[in-house]
Amino acid sequence: MIRKVLPIHTIDARDNVMLEVLRDYFRLSPDRLLFEIQGMRKNLVNSLKRKGVNYDQLRAALVPDREKLEIALIFDTTLIENYGYGCEVFKHLIPLLNPHTNNSILHGDYRGDNHNQDALYEAFHESACPVKTIIYQHSTQFYVVYINNLTDTAFQTLADGMMVFKGYVGCANTTYSSRFKTLLSTRLTNLGVKFGRIIIQGHEDDRDEMENVNMCGFPFEDSGYKCISIRSSLADLFLSYKIERPIYSGFEADTEFCLNSVNSRVADINNFDVQVENAKLEYLKTAKAGSLHHAGLSDVTTDELQGIIRGKLRQNYIYNMSHLEEHNVTKFSIIIEVPDANGEPFRLMAALEYRPDDRVLRLITFY
Repeated sequence: MIRKVLPIHTIDARDNVMLEVLRDYFRLSPDRLLFEIQGMRKNLVNSLKRKGVNYDQLRAALVPDREKLEIALIFDTTLIENYGYGCEVFKHLIPLLNPHTNNSILHGDYRGDNHNQDALYEAFHESACPVKTIIYQHSTQFYVVYINNLTDTAFQTLADGMMVFKGYVGCANTTYSSRFKTLLSTRLTNLGVKFGRIIIQGHEDDRDEMENVNMCGFPFEDSGYKCISIRSSLADLFLSYKIERPIYSGFEADTEFCLNSVNSRVADINNFDVQVENAKLEYLKTAKAGSLHHAGLSDVTTDELQGIIRGKLRQNYIYNMSHLEEHNVTKFSIIIEVPDANGEPFRLMAALEYRPDDRVLRLITFY
């Protein structure tokens, strides 16, 4: 039914149930669902193109980069006089953004029920780097803005530049896994994608497609940004950055839909064997020696590397899904976090070939 399966940066079926409802209500087969997802991808690309954005160029904002940083900026809303504290925060934040980079921006309150307050408090204090005395009363007093794909300089510009704002109380480096990062992944929502000086948001599906709306209402235009919008059903599915976290019971469908977006054969990859060819490992030890050395894996064996990858499959989500028709190869990428020689977290990217017929994930590259 599909002439060509096109690559997809990311799909959010973790926080968005649209595909699950679509599949179950209409009892769609994997073949049909592949057709529908690829059709929605085509609509997304066309909608973005009409508004001057190339979907292919959004990759850096939508998928994690092992060499880039992520930050959670933390604000105490009790110190912000205006009830619309989000707008006040962004008045100060927007001028600090690099107008030449692509980033996803997420935001939301650090909410939680009273019986969860101890866990929220502990995770907060494990990761937050305060710049002033914090009088912590309840998690819901804090508002968090999360930004990905940052260089060291951009990270420091945001962390230091917000210090003049009264409500800013500190930040957390959320590049690596932590309890705080996991909790944020369940609480923050995607505000939009920053594509250079363009802010991309979702709007109501029944709105005229040619209309552009600044749905969040934050003053991006005052700093020279242009706000465009597309249907939320497309933006929520394809333009939502998923903060990395382990795959918990009940959320396995996210990986299934990601695979189904480029292949009609869907299987549970947690039961697959990981295949690392000896020749591939020798190549990696030469071509990617620097990364392996930093990760303390210079002397890793084939069996050990297979075990590391297999053990990490449930520790994150997959992205960069594609199908190479000429070679009949379906592949995806995953970020794998390991302790380096000093016990500090280190990130590696693994590209894996998905082979459902023999239930194998074959390592393509690892660095």
